[in-house]
Amino acid sequence: MNITFQPLSELPIHQASELWNQCFEGYVSNMSMPADRFLARIVQECLALEHSLACYVDEQPAGIVMNSLRDDDGILSAWNRGTAIKPEFRGQGVGKALMLRNLELYKQLGVRRAHLEAITTNDNAVQLYTNIGYGIRDRLVILSTEKPLRHVDDTFNPYSIIKGRGMETMTIPWFVNGDIWQNSLPSLKDADLAIVQDQDGAAGFALFKQSFDSSGLLSSIALFRCEVRPGHSAATAVRRAALQAVWPSTFEGKRMAFNIRRSDAGLLELLAELGFTETMEQLFMVKEMGLTGGPMKRD
Repeated sequence: MNITFQPLSELPIHQASELWNQCFEGYVSNMSMPADRFLARIVQECLALEHSLACYVDEQPAGIVMNSLRDDDGILSAWNRGTAIKPEFRGQGVGKALMLRNLELYKQLGVRRAHLEAITTNDNAVQLYTNIGYGIRDRLVILSTEKPLRHVDDTFNPYSIIKGRGMETMTIPWFVNGDIWQNSLPSLKDADLAIVQDQDGAAGFALFKQSFDSSGLLSSIALFRCEVRPGHSAATAVRRAALQAVWPSTFEGKRMAFNIRRSDAGLLELLAELGFTETMEQLFMVKEMGLTGGPMKRD
């Protein structure tokens, strides 16, 4: 079995899109998409086709990995947006070969920190990533509801709400960008922002995105972050005010929350109280490329 690799940028976009869909066939989560959505995702998520790979077994297309690169305060980080193998080539070591080649690519590029997410129930993938040096940093929860929110009104007292755009989060003195790729500011610079104000300034904030249907009507609102000033004595009340600003009582569409840390028990408890249910859990995994030895300690 001869395994070779090719930069994804050397493929016509329709072939890259087709390979993505074929490789994710039968996956635990439906990742398939038409070519126009595939292209839009490349742009939206700043995916680097020249630093992504197509994998071949005996010259037959067999796998794909897509990457994004980002400079975080002088440290080059990489995010594995998706790795998959076509069904007929699974269980033959092709996935491991692809991941090892991808790590070689990271080293060539000078990547210091590698990120990925893996669905918790995908045992084979999690084991592979662990074996090549990724460690679990946290668990990320996706939640949703289409029912009217419980215990919500539009009264924010004693707080006030300031609305803005994602990049304005940088004006909050205690804001920290964070390490979850899709929930960090470069990915949310065009998101909506709600800042909860108290007598001392920004007490909390929420970053969220609104989606509209073909008629221009607001159809869904997705929360990505909801945080409170460290040490605030009324953290739950501040978060509740932020969530009321994200999902007003008059909104009747779908409500979602993406990549909420399992370690953020307070936010998860509040979302459950509001009627949200968990739809998926992913493992947030990181490999420090500059370190030697085995993977980081698992939770």
